[in-house]
Amino acid sequence: MIKNYLKIAWRGLVRSKVYSTINIVGLSMGLAACMLIVLYVGHELSYDKFHDDASNIYQAETKITFGKDPIHIPYLDYSDAPEGKGSVAGIQEYLRYQKVSENVMVTNTENPSLKFSEDKVLFADPNFFEFFSFNLIKGNKGEVLANPNSIVISERTATKYFADSDPIGRPLQLFGDEIFTVTGVSADPPSNSSIGFDFILPISSMLGMEKYKEDIEQGHLNFTTLFLLDESADPKMVEAGLLNSFGKNAGDDVQKKYLLRPLQSLHLGEDWAKNKYIGIFPLVALLILILALVNYASLSTARSTTRSKEVGVRKVMGAPRRAIAQQFYFESALYTVISFVLGYFLCLTLQPKFFELLGVQMDNAFIFSPEMLMSLVLLLLLTIFLAAAYPAILLSSFKPIVVLQGKLSKQQGGIALRKFFTVFQFGISVALIICAFVMDRQLDYFRHADTGVNRENIVMLPFSEKLGKHFGAFQEEVNSLSEIVETSSGILPLYKGHNMMSAQSDNGDEMIFLPTLTINKDFVSMMGLSWAVPPKDSIAKMGNRSAVIINQAAIARLNLRDDPIDQKINDQYEIKGVLKDFNYSSLHHKIGALCLFIKNDPSYKWLEKGGVLYAKVGPKTNIPTMLDGLKAKYQKYDNEQPFEYYFLDDVFDSQYKAEDRLAKIFGVFTGFAMLIAVMGLFGLATFTALQRRKEIGIRKVLGASVENVTTLLSKDFLKLVLFAICLASPFAYWFMDKWLENFAYRAPMSWWIFVLATLGTLSAAILTIGYHAIRAASANPIKSLRTE
Repeated sequence: MIKNYLKIAWRGLVRSKVYSTINIVGLSMGLAACMLIVLYVGHELSYDKFHDDASNIYQAETKITFGKDPIHIPYLDYSDAPEGKGSVAGIQEYLRYQKVSENVMVTNTENPSLKFSEDKVLFADPNFFEFFSFNLIKGNKGEVLANPNSIVISERTATKYFADSDPIGRPLQLFGDEIFTVTGVSADPPSNSSIGFDFILPISSMLGMEKYKEDIEQGHLNFTTLFLLDESADPKMVEAGLLNSFGKNAGDDVQKKYLLRPLQSLHLGEDWAKNKYIGIFPLVALLILILALVNYASLSTARSTTRSKEVGVRKVMGAPRRAIAQQFYFESALYTVISFVLGYFLCLTLQPKFFELLGVQMDNAFIFSPEMLMSLVLLLLLTIFLAAAYPAILLSSFKPIVVLQGKLSKQQGGIALRKFFTVFQFGISVALIICAFVMDRQLDYFRHADTGVNRENIVMLPFSEKLGKHFGAFQEEVNSLSEIVETSSGILPLYKGHNMMSAQSDNGDEMIFLPTLTINKDFVSMMGLSWAVPPKDSIAKMGNRSAVIINQAAIARLNLRDDPIDQKINDQYEIKGVLKDFNYSSLHHKIGALCLFIKNDPSYKWLEKGGVLYAKVGPKTNIPTMLDGLKAKYQKYDNEQPFEYYFLDDVFDSQYKAEDRLAKIFGVFTGFAMLIAVMGLFGLATFTALQRRKEIGIRKVLGASVENVTTLLSKDFLKLVLFAICLASPFAYWFMDKWLENFAYRAPMSWWIFVLATLGTLSAAILTIGYHAIRAASANPIKSLRTE
């Protein structure tokens, strides 16, 4: 019986090549789009779940509240973890680690030509591979980090530095002159790990390194700290125990609290559905799949009248309704399986480009993991069920007497339903087009907004302690380059963070956290910042420890007078000038209060621990040549740390990666949705033209022109498309208005976005319908009438 069902289904597929092609291609496209999003969302939700004890591992962080301002610090002091394990019930084990913030030059001392700049270097406790479930290929888990001079490297790193030879016992040089011996080789961390590494050094080695030892001993160096809790332990009780163990609140204005965040929530946050739009992606996948299924159902019901006599004959011959429904289920299953296979290969073909577009890396091990393969099987079964349900129910419901008498009504053919499907398809497509336009416009607004900072042609060069000791000479040499117009310096790169200090409002009733930037005298003019209240003296005379510049937002935040010159913050820092507000962080947030400490020390001692050089590049500059010149000057003073640079406008744009990713996904799948909708309309137009070919022949014989017939065939479809646009536009406006509420600064939703979406959709529909309408209207009426 099954063989017979499949044989009939295959014959139908081959006989109706146009409809079969539209159904299969449309469904395969929808499935491919759905698979891509399933892979992406599944990967995002799977972070860190591969660890054996993942559900009981928590990262500790400190929450400090000054007045009404809370600040979260995702670290603990060096001594906190062992103290907490010894005094707080419920803590089974702890692990501390710290990622080296700057790139580290690593050299194979046996072959000095193998020298690379590395950015995935960790210091960790010796139980790293016992605490986590990373696969250790070579070495003993409990011993590989026991010696201060030991180092564990990843498998890819072992190949990079030692080729095919055994790296165990071989030396590597890091941090200039520190020699470490390879004691273990780890499998590369999977792409869904929030902890990435290529080199792991024992924390104990930090105590023997001058650059870390003093900071650890004085408590200035913090570590990411994770606790493994007993299965019966209550995280809230452990948080309270940590507070009791490490100390009570520091005072009335300062409150301290310890929080435990589940390891599995570190990547996306505990409420993952609200985190950076990850919850929107499954909705997009579902809409695309529904569009493809609607396309299939629409064409299947359209062709139901051509299958009605087959159903009638089978019922007269004694076939029960269940058997007929089974036949159409098998027929739909055949279409779906073929579409699924094509969609799967389309997904694999598009997957590298798709993830490259999103800036996501994904291991093949995850893509072909049992969990993901099972998800795809479930997707196949769900698609078969949904694709087959309505056509099978509809076609098996025909009454044989009515069918064989030729009295099957048009309503039984599903005309109203097909109209609904057309409106639904184009409504979703129009809504996605409008959303894509609005998102792209908002991103364009971000990139070109007037932030009060002249970001163009400014390159930032971070440097470490070694170059910092010679910064004055380095800056002079950079200024000597013909491509460089001017330079400035600071402790931190702009848009990549700032320092904080506690400050008391002028009326003394509130303690707040105040962001700070430490810069030299040329920063203000170089960045094009404007004065709201200019200083009485030259900014070059402000370089003393008590002088400070604030922005306009700080006046209100600290309850200062409108002209606060010579007022003091914390009875210590004297205000010398007020800058007009400028965006020193992303446009997601309104401009907050800011203090700028101006440094004019000609010895540049304030940069001895490292900082950043800002260099303004002249117009019509050959950028590669300019960068080569900067690199040469940099390596003259520091040939150990790698040469890094950032263009200020690129750093500013990088703050909107989540929105950029969302816009790209909407852009890609809007194209998918529109193509699927147009294919469905193409199929319906083909069917309609075929059904009305005799009517068209009679009209032409009676004198109707090609234009009359084309208009007749097109207007019904175009009415549906226009109705879809009218329904979708308000919904898209409402949805995008809610999305734009996430931003303190937003681009307006201009009327032309809706006009452009309407014109684009109508153009696609007119071209699709017009092709069949003109073809049918131009046909010889004699041929269609002869077949009567």
